Amino acid sequence: MSIEQLKAEATALSDTDRKELIGYLLALGRKRTAEYWDRMKAKIEDRNPSHWVAEDDLDRALGLNSPEA
Repeated sequence: MSIEQLKAEATALSDTDRKELIGYLLALGRKRTAEYWDRMKAKIEDRNPSHWVAEDDLDRALGLNSPEA
């Protein structure tokens, strides 16, 4: 399958499925080092609300609110 075919298929996905695909692709691109996962674990376990990212802010940072998303 070509990149153009993949793009066309991604365009046809529902918003929910597209967000799942984005998450999957981001995960593929992440380092698989112990250091990365230790940092990620600490962030997930962080109970301080001042360190949290609002869903709208995340969507904006990832460009998920734009018309072409």
